[in-house]
Amino acid sequence: MSKILTESAYLSRYFRVLLLLALVVGLLALPYTLWWLYKSGDVGVERAVEAQSSGQFAVFGSGVSQDFVDYKLQLYAKVKPEIAAVGSSRVMQFRGAYFRKPFLNVGGTAGNLSVLRSTLDAMLAIHKPDAVIIGLDFWWFMPQWQPDPFKDEPPTSGSYNSGLESLKKPWAWLLEGKISVHDLIAPVLLESAGGFRAGRYGIMAQQTDDGFGPDGSWYYTAETTGQKRPFDYQFEDSLKQVRHGIKAFFRAKPIEGSRDAGGISSAHVDAFAEIYCRLKARGIATFVFISPLSVKVLDAIRQHEANYPHLFHLREALLARGIEVIDFTDPRTFGSSDCEFVDGFHGGEVTYARMLRDMADRWPALLTYVNMEKINATIRDWRGHALVFDQRLTDKPEIDFNNFNCPKRKP
Repeated sequence: MSKILTESAYLSRYFRVLLLLALVVGLLALPYTLWWLYKSGDVGVERAVEAQSSGQFAVFGSGVSQDFVDYKLQLYAKVKPEIAAVGSSRVMQFRGAYFRKPFLNVGGTAGNLSVLRSTLDAMLAIHKPDAVIIGLDFWWFMPQWQPDPFKDEPPTSGSYNSGLESLKKPWAWLLEGKISVHDLIAPVLLESAGGFRAGRYGIMAQQTDDGFGPDGSWYYTAETTGQKRPFDYQFEDSLKQVRHGIKAFFRAKPIEGSRDAGGISSAHVDAFAEIYCRLKARGIATFVFISPLSVKVLDAIRQHEANYPHLFHLREALLARGIEVIDFTDPRTFGSSDCEFVDGFHGGEVTYARMLRDMADRWPALLTYVNMEKINATIRDWRGHALVFDQRLTDKPEIDFNNFNCPKRKP
């Protein structure tokens, strides 16, 4: 009996010690994780916005949330731009350097026509710009993407906070191999010893300089400089989507009673016309374009052209509603190429500089805002590049990251 009691007492003491250790670790881990999130800047939206709006070249690239609306609206409220670019991630390569007047890129905030409308409303509630540039994604104009384009849908809301989900992130990233032990102890290290860097907010910005710059534009630094393999290497993922007709590359279904060119959904074209007319009625100069695809992806889509009326007949449907629009679907029409694309449907910085030049040529009113000398110099010096070298961002040059035999210069 004594021996059994002794073993019971031992086991009880053993588990009490384990519980005590778990409590100690938990009590230490919680404040350390909070400190880690603060030092990395992953939840530091306000600090990033303050730094960026004060003139610093700071980069915000959080791994905690990829919902950018809160961040972009806070930056918009600080900058109060005279001209803004709005749309999905496919407008995020317009840089402030190519504008003469205060500019902000609010791209990455709209995934369909309803959210485009509500995001513009949220912007106008803060500040009315003199002009907006709107980039359209062709898949917004099909019922399979959004059944009701007139449905009220508020702007999405980010989760840049120190809640439970955020607290789990650093440890999950460590287990997944997305960060190293060195990254985990970075808060206790000096910057010179590999600690977290000033002017970088969020683990993506800290690790590879990926993120949003002070003008709200996105830097694809890791992929273009060879720090990581491109997600859409040689556009394989985009081409797979086209081949199977999935995601953004859904093939259109017949639309009953459609009165638009090529069978485009009347409701979706009308929904954008309503957005466009509301902006014009407020006295806001509105410049609209259809975002480009890479040559490889566009050529693959053309093999199924009849299934994509919402792409190939979109311009004429918009023009029929009185909407001035430039169709940049084919990059060859404005001198760009796959060497200047990040992936199958995201052009790089030089592609968007070319588009801005063409827009200013087409719409003289835009000349008031753009810096044509800077644009022309960029196109001349950085043709064939997706990223224009900027020492403030990184000292790493762009490489031929998709292995398309693209010549890349060293700065």
